Amino acid sequence: MPRNRSAHCSASLIVPLTSRMDVCLVPCRDLLGVLFPTNVGDKITLGTVEERGSCRSSDNGERLAKAYKVDGPMLLNVGGTVMTFPRDLLLHDGLKHTLLAVLLHRFGDWMLSNGNGTPFIDADPDYFKWLNVKLRYLRDNRIDVSEICEGCPSAFAFYHDRFFAKTDLTIEPQTGDDKSAAFRGFMAAMGAFIDSSVAGGKGGSEVLSVCVDGYTVATTDATLDDFTALYNRFTKLTGPVVDVRADHFYKVVDYVRRIRIAPDAATPLPTSSSFDELLYVCEMYGLMEQVYLSMIGKSHSHIECILKSSHGDCEFDTLVQRAQGLQGGLLFAIECECEARRHRFAVHVDGPLIAPSDPIPELHTGRLVTFYSISGAFEEGDSIVKVTVTGDKQWVDVASIHGALKDDQGEPRGKVSIAGGRLWLGCAEGELVSDLRHCQQWLWRSDLPVSKAYRGSFNDSGSATLAGSSHFTATRLEVYQVVSTCPADPILSADGLQALIYMTSDTPTTAKLLYKGDRDGWAHKTMLTKVGKAADLLFVIKDLGGHVLASHLKGQLKLPDKPTGVEKTTDCPVAFYSISGAFEEGDGTVRIAVPRNEHYVVVAGTEGENWGKVAIGGGRLLLGYGASAGDLRRCQQWLRRGDLPDGKTYRGSFDDDRHAILAATLKFTCADMEIYTLQASERWAA
Repeated sequence: MPRNRSAHCSASLIVPLTSRMDVCLVPCRDLLGVLFPTNVGDKITLGTVEERGSCRSSDNGERLAKAYKVDGPMLLNVGGTVMTFPRDLLLHDGLKHTLLAVLLHRFGDWMLSNGNGTPFIDADPDYFKWLNVKLRYLRDNRIDVSEICEGCPSAFAFYHDRFFAKTDLTIEPQTGDDKSAAFRGFMAAMGAFIDSSVAGGKGGSEVLSVCVDGYTVATTDATLDDFTALYNRFTKLTGPVVDVRADHFYKVVDYVRRIRIAPDAATPLPTSSSFDELLYVCEMYGLMEQVYLSMIGKSHSHIECILKSSHGDCEFDTLVQRAQGLQGGLLFAIECECEARRHRFAVHVDGPLIAPSDPIPELHTGRLVTFYSISGAFEEGDSIVKVTVTGDKQWVDVASIHGALKDDQGEPRGKVSIAGGRLWLGCAEGELVSDLRHCQQWLWRSDLPVSKAYRGSFNDSGSATLAGSSHFTATRLEVYQVVSTCPADPILSADGLQALIYMTSDTPTTAKLLYKGDRDGWAHKTMLTKVGKAADLLFVIKDLGGHVLASHLKGQLKLPDKPTGVEKTTDCPVAFYSISGAFEEGDGTVRIAVPRNEHYVVVAGTEGENWGKVAIGGGRLLLGYGASAGDLRRCQQWLRRGDLPDGKTYRGSFDDDRHAILAATLKFTCADMEIYTLQASERWAA
């Protein structure tokens, strides 16, 4: 951010000579005033020298850097700001075992440096300024160590949590400790700040800097490697940055810096009171894909554009072709103009787009759907606004290549419908169109987040919109594949799963995981292949409302002889379990018995059209609900009032037929589903 220009005054400053060097912060980002001592009697004159990497340079920098290579304060370049940093105070009890203490005292020669040898840390200078002041307070006994370790402002937590994590590696090298687990752990944590020429170093090989509004912003080639436009700004354009605000440029650089340091984390977006301007800078430097990942907030995620209207890609059949077989989810980014104001929004569909094959006219698939208003519909100070929809609307409908989704009157309506019609693509009422830029977007008032200031319009039905109007033609449409490589967490803890297993059998039993929706995908055929001929099956399901339920099926999932048929297996004991959400918490896991005459399971063939793919307990649980279900993720669950056990407090809802529900809603979309086979423990079997 821009600093007070008076800090760059060239007049000498006179300060009393003391027995120790006071911590000295050098003005950032560009005219880097490196304050150095010149003896004048019993006083020190602090003159000004500019470092290489700022707007001006000086030959005195190398002499100064060498002068500070002692166990006391050291000269340190942090993100373009040069400061005297009191590393000696990191030897204080409670600090000397931190990663930063070991880095600066033991591995200073492994760090990158600028042209005159000053050690460089690719981090936020403002964090080190805060730390500098706190260490000075510690030296003067104004605070204790806990106020440094635990009192860091949240804005600096990203760096503080890394630098002040504890390590078993000592500052003083020990024989053979470079092959120890402690050394490997240190390199894993601090490798991002160590020269890439060192084994385990990931910090890059060169310090790069630019001048912005009279200040220097510096980072490394490693930080910029994946961002071509930003890298070129540092390396191919010699003049200062003049087309963006200095604080926005600094925030963007620190944003990509954090992405490099923690590549698998969900890096939060920078904040700004002029968020549209910040987005402009991100877009100018080719960072919008990273912005979308931050917006979604899923760790271990990767993004790739598969369709872009600016390249002439806006036809439905093109989208279907490119989405076929893709894993992960899709992000639709849409822009339109209305009344000279640009509206941008996105919708993330957490799962693949599945289109039907002729003659099937449409497919209905359960998907977690989230909308995001990027600009236009809410006050600028609200930044990107997340809009969630109710669990019973978490689905996607897709038409066939030559067909169309129809409205209640049977008229063609569009090609893709998301979240109960809150977004239509290829939408032109009464006619068949394949251009996806023809859209409709609306939200109920109740969908709008109450803490945000909606400034858009409402239509005659009282619906809001993230676009300028509910019906519009997009000026830009982009579709991205978003894949998360992070292994899915189990639905239940190990203890929770074991407690559930104990309730299913009187004999010691172990569980083997056969299928997991979030890991294996939601295709009916995939699930049947994974489960195979296994028996004694335990289904554990979590819905998007956070409810967790289970069903124990003593038999198998038997396939019909024909892929278009169904197979009913009777004399197959069934029980249901409410683990969380439907009963009072004090009731724990609640078992629900099923009448014996409904102890059966029905399985549809892989090409069958039925009211569900799998029906358990007389239809009390339907996986892949609906005749046009594209996969298993959309489900239905209900119980008769007489099924509810005595002595337990049911707190769930009832549907229109007065059925009880273990999920959050009658029809729901799974957050995850696991299928286990239960087997007698070896000791008991013997």
